[in-house]
Amino acid sequence: MALRSSAVSTERSPITVAAAFVGAFVVASLAVQLVRSMQTPQTVAPAQASAVQPVVAHQATLWQDLGSR
Repeated sequence: MALRSSAVSTERSPITVAAAFVGAFVVASLAVQLVRSMQTPQTVAPAQASAVQPVVAHQATLWQDLGSR
């Protein structure tokens, strides 16, 4: 009985490789954010934490100040 060995070689397109790297980067950055959010911040004082302004991401809100001038 002879043993058969076959290897299939497929070539990936550059777009597929780039998309895989971008996807891996997004997943890794989300994992880092998750781990950092689970840690308790011990270096931030409560007075400093309340002074942080919220981030507004909507475009209309960002342009509102310019329209009021």
